[in-house]
Amino acid sequence: MVQDEVAAEVVLDDGRLTGRGRMTVLRLLWRPSDPLAVRLVLTAQPDHPALPRGEWVVLRDFVRYGLEEPTGDGSVRIRPDEQLDRVWFELDRPGRAACVSVPRPTVRGFLDRTDEVVPAGDERSVEAIEALLARLLAD
Repeated sequence: MVQDEVAAEVVLDDGRLTGRGRMTVLRLLWRPSDPLAVRLVLTAQPDHPALPRGEWVVLRDFVRYGLEEPTGDGSVRIRPDEQLDRVWFELDRPGRAACVSVPRPTVRGFLDRTDEVVPAGDERSVEAIEALLARLLAD
């Protein structure tokens, strides 16, 4: 693991649709070397072509805003569900978007741990901008 990497892993409730011992997992990953970004990695365990999977990158600020209000654009949209105390991530992918929800306290705790390493507002260093540009150019 990268030093100071922050991760949260959530086994998604699929209403027993996957069956046969399969599950879908969403990992939220953040690294101080790229402090503006959060990677969202959706995997199926064990891997199965019918289950959603992929990787998306979203601004850490968007994840933070998504705790309280709908936000995001492009391939990731985020909205809170206050009634269920969850956060919904709509992840664009070929075919149909993957819509997953995560308990809001899990997302908030993940963001709090990232803030312990690089507080919000302090990530706008030359290195952070270079990491952002490198990621954008790679995509």
